[in-house]
Amino acid sequence: MRIVARLALVALVGACGSVTTYQSAETVGRGRGQGFAALGAGAYRDDPMQTRTPTVTGEVGARYGVAANTDVGLKLYAIGIEASVRQRLVDGGVSGWSWALLGAIGGVRRDLILAQAKLGIVTTRRTSTTWAWSLGTTTIGSLFVPLGGGHATGVTLGMFGGADWRFARCWHLVPEVSAHRAIVGDVPVDGTIVQLGAAVARDF
Repeated sequence: MRIVARLALVALVGACGSVTTYQSAETVGRGRGQGFAALGAGAYRDDPMQTRTPTVTGEVGARYGVAANTDVGLKLYAIGIEASVRQRLVDGGVSGWSWALLGAIGGVRRDLILAQAKLGIVTTRRTSTTWAWSLGTTTIGSLFVPLGGGHATGVTLGMFGGADWRFARCWHLVPEVSAHRAIVGDVPVDGTIVQLGAAVARDF
């Protein structure tokens, strides 16, 4: 029964969201917005059970700049939602390094509760007005409460890397790869998570 429950949890998490961020250290700017749609594929590997569960994730979202160095976002999954905030610490301009803190909280409620809180930091190097490159780390805390009672928790630590190609003045293509490893507990998986995806975004 425990094996079935853990497999169901991995399948649910894979269907509901993504551990990718599709974010750089560059905020959208006060009073400006950005909408995006993303599609990714990956795998959850459970070490104790020696299983690998492939996943395909889709998400749509938007960000809005509440200050020059701060924006907030809302992201929708298949049956989940996530709210996030990004605070730029250093503005590197066109040729320097920018740094930002990332925070998010979200989850799913559908005959169960799966809640997640995320904290990360990202650095971005813009090499031209068209291209930027990002590298960051994220820590994800998860709480799983099944319908039958009880609960399970987990903490994963990961890294992500990506690019931002701006084209046609207001459009962005944002590919990203990420890898996470469980360091405490078994939610969403007692093992590793690898994802590769891409987002298409538009500035408003």
